[in-house]
This record gives sequence, structure tokens and C-alpha cells, in this order.
Amino acid sequence: MCYNETENEKKSEIKYPASKALYILFAATGFLFLFCFLTEASLAKNGNIIWTISYTMKTVTLSIAGGTVGGIAVCRLMYWFVNNKYPHPKQPAKTGVITAAKLQNVYAEVTPLQLFTGSLILIVLAWLPAYLAFYPGICAYDSYVQVGQIESGSFIDHHPIAHTLLIKGSMRLGEMIAGNVNTGMGLYTFLQLLFLGAVFAWCITFLKRHGLGLTGLLPVQIICMFYPFHWYMSISVTKDIIFTGFFLLQLLSLSELMLWEKCKKSSALLFFVGTVGMILFRTNGQYAFMVLLLFVALAAIFGKEHKRWGKLFLLALFGFLSGILVLNLLFRVTDAEQGDRREMLSMPIQQLARAMVYHGGINVLPEDDNTLTESEKALIKDFILDEAYRDYDPHISDPVKRHTNTYVARYRIKEFILTYLNLLAKYPGDFLNAVLETNAGYLYPGDTSHAFINVSEQQIGLGYVQTRWEEVTLNDAGIYKDSKFPGLHALLERWADQNAYLKIPVLRYLFMPGIWLWLYLLLFGFLCVIRKGRLCLPLTLVLGYYLTLFLGPTVQLRYIYPIMAAYPFILLLYAKTALNDCKSVTMPISEEG
Repeated sequence: MCYNETENEKKSEIKYPASKALYILFAATGFLFLFCFLTEASLAKNGNIIWTISYTMKTVTLSIAGGTVGGIAVCRLMYWFVNNKYPHPKQPAKTGVITAAKLQNVYAEVTPLQLFTGSLILIVLAWLPAYLAFYPGICAYDSYVQVGQIESGSFIDHHPIAHTLLIKGSMRLGEMIAGNVNTGMGLYTFLQLLFLGAVFAWCITFLKRHGLGLTGLLPVQIICMFYPFHWYMSISVTKDIIFTGFFLLQLLSLSELMLWEKCKKSSALLFFVGTVGMILFRTNGQYAFMVLLLFVALAAIFGKEHKRWGKLFLLALFGFLSGILVLNLLFRVTDAEQGDRREMLSMPIQQLARAMVYHGGINVLPEDDNTLTESEKALIKDFILDEAYRDYDPHISDPVKRHTNTYVARYRIKEFILTYLNLLAKYPGDFLNAVLETNAGYLYPGDTSHAFINVSEQQIGLGYVQTRWEEVTLNDAGIYKDSKFPGLHALLERWADQNAYLKIPVLRYLFMPGIWLWLYLLLFGFLCVIRKGRLCLPLTLVLGYYLTLFLGPTVQLRYIYPIMAAYPFILLLYAKTALNDCKSVTMPISEEG
């Protein structure tokens, strides 16, 4: 039996009329993309951009011309797709129709609990070899600092106290059960792996509940199991992994709240839990959430559904305040000290250090023109101690940041702000270059600097995928490497340390941080094309998180990981939601073929 569309069926499809405002939005995005592409490529090649009138006009003109054409072309292509291809189910092939139908029937009968359990088991089995190879886990990043706090009993909230307490509880449990801390660290890593795997499995179950078919879920299940970064990050002892889980819960539950006319209690609860978790496990989680809170407030004030948006705003505000309250309680219970806030000053640190290197007369670079005034030099020297501006690295603020005196920014705030603004007006090109170079990995799909930020230290395990331990501190605490699969451990170490993902043709871009911002912007544009503005609201949480990254110290996998992990689920959910809204014909599947 063959299927043919009738004229009446063709007319029943939704048509999305073109919007001039949307063409302008796509053109602006195209300009931004091309501007970042041109400037980041120039910085990668030359190390500096001198923003002469000629260069600026040339770059802006090319960005406007090329970006406008490209943006409008993408917009037209998207309209063509949703109006002519997207609403049409494809004619199934004659061969294998019965088998496909039977598989779909089996899939349809699977309960949510069965799907969740099966998905979780498969994910854990896929990640388990890496866990055993790196046992008791990858204790890289800040884990050694947190272990040091646990051993000393002196907590500092520079690293999330909730996460430090989780590590402490696992270490003590290991001592109780097995008589050693190493088992406890292994227990923590496995529980973290289990938590992240459970969130992924819940997301897959969530997609099925919203109508995603077997052909859609299989690829995302495979991605969850075999995307290499999931192997490394699920067993890395860092706050960012727990944060990723809560970030996903919050993003998808908020999306569901946008899809239903009436607020579902389960979605509201998960949104609340995700909000509190985000705030507890990353400091910038609360700042990212504040951006979402602002947009919800604007929707409540200016949107058509005041009552609906008002309820969501109250829910979001309740979650936010609850997270802050729990955070303060942990602070008091542990008698923690307030950490230095220099992380928040990462970008000004980079900009002032660059100004000193290029204009301070310190003879680091031959192009240093020594045009800073003595008062400007004096403030920078008070702010950046030990002439650490000489260690300026355009891609990471840490070499300079660790020598900053934040007293200047906190208690000489008027002088600091006036000097900063004066230098911004005096050297706008240098300040812009500092921003572009520090964030090259987030803005430029072709960037490779993110993979070699620590290469000067000549130490294994400090690439984009970090696996290096601070073994002295950890060994003193009873934590040591105890790989169960040394051969696999060596293989995974080589893959990470040699940045092997850069050698994969085409698909390597799905591993690089510079592609994800533009993928989210394309998704945002798609939602605008199909007039699903309500679903754009959860993406403001992604926007808020990106803003914190742009102001951060560098580009790292653990920072961008929540964005990477969330995209497949968000993309499939929104694509399926749009498809459900299309009044397209439904094709019967018959055994006759």
C-alpha cells in the first residue's frame, strides 16, 4: 500500500510566514559570528590587533556585508525547511517496514521505569571501564585544595562547601567500611557517575514522555554512552559534574513548565531542586539564574499571560532564595571563611595586565609604547603585585590573578573604577583584544588555544581534558592512583593529553568549545521561526551561564561541559514539540509495504 498526499492534506499544513524582524535578528547574529571569526582568526595568527580606523572599518564592513548575507540566507533556509520539509513525515521504505513497526510497538509498551532503568544500566556499563581505569577517579582541578580543607578542618567558600562536604562524607565512609580513604574517594566518584548517569537516563525518559520515537532516542542514548568527554568528566572529582546534573534538571523541567498550560507539580519540584542544586554547586550558578529570573520578571510584567508568568516568577524566586538560604546555613555550620572574590575580577585583571604589557614601559614586548601615566601604573602595581603582569597570558588569567591584591578593588573602589574606565577609553582596542583572546575558545569554532593553555608547564594531564593529580597533597591524605586497567588507563591518558579529538575530521567540532554558542543561537532562531517564543525562556538560563563564562578566567572543558551535555536533549525536545504542532498528515504503516 503506497501513500499519496491529497491536495486537501497539503493545504492543512501550517505555514510559517516570514518576519522582517526575524531576518534582522539573523543578520545581526551573522554579523556577530563573522566579526568573532575574523578577529579571533587574526589574533590567533598575529597575537594582537591594532585597531586602526582602516582595520576597524574593513572588519566591520566585511562582518556587516558577509554576516547580513549569511544570516538572511540561514533564515530563508530555515523558513524553507519548516514550511516545505519539516512538517512532512517521510515515506517509509518498503523493506523492513514490519520489523520497524514491531520495534516501535515494543518501544511503545516500555514503561518509564523500565526505560529509565535500562538506560541507566547501559550508561553505567559504558562508563565503568574508564572508572576502573582511573580508579579511584580523576582527582584533577581543585580536588586537592578541597581535600586539603577537609584534612585541616578549615573550609573556604571559594570552592562550593556542599561539594567539599560530599567528598568529606565519602572519605570518612570509606574509612568506616574499608579502613582507608582511597575506597571512600572511589565511592564518591562512583556515586557522582551514578548521579550524572541517572540524570541522563531521566532526560531520555522525559523525551519519550514528550513523544520522541525510538529513532530519536537511540542516537541520544548512544551519545550518552560513548561521547568520550562523558567518560572523563563523569569520573572527574569536580563540582562542575554535579552542577551539570542540576543544570539539566532545571533546563528540562523549565521547558516542560513552558509546554503545559497548567503548572505540573513534578516539573515545579524538579525546577526547584535544580535551582537549589545549581546555586549550591557553582558560585556562578546563582548569577546565571539571576538572568533567567530577570527575563521571567519581564514576562510577568509585559507578557500576555500575567498570571502564568507571575506564578513562575514566584516559583523561581522561591528556589533562588532557598538556595541562598541553604548556602548560608552551610557557611555557618562549617564556620567557613569567605573566599577571595578575585575570580569575579578575572577580565579586569586580564585587561589591566595587557595594558601594562603593551603600554607600561616594562620592556616585555618591543611594541610597548610606555604611554601609561605614573598614577595609572601605580594603581595597577598596587592591584597586581610582584610585577605579575609580566606573566600575562592572553588565554588564561591565573598567572596574574594569583598575585592580585583585591583590597584595591574593594576598598579603593572609586579610584579603581575611574582608572579602569579611563584606560578603557584610552585603549579600547587592547581591552577588546583581552576579552577576545581570553574567550577565544567560546567564540571561535576554529580555536585550538583552549587545548594548549597549560602547555608551557610541560606536564602530562594538563590539556583540554585534564587528568593530572596533585599527588603530594592527595597521597598525604591517603588518596592514591590504583588503576584496575593500567593498559586502558594509559590509552585514555594519551587520548586526553594529546588532544586526540582535534584529529577527528569534521566531527571534531562537536568536541571543541567554540561551536556550542552558535548552535544554541541557531536553536533560538529556529524557535523564533516556528513562533515558539515561550520555549526561548529556558535558553536565557544558558545565556546567563555564558555571561559568567565570558567574565571567567579561561576556557576549560569542565566550564563548557554543562552546555555540551544539555544540547542534544534540548534540541530533540524542541524539535519534537514543533513537529507535534504541525498539522501534517500521518502515514499509516501497513504490512503490505
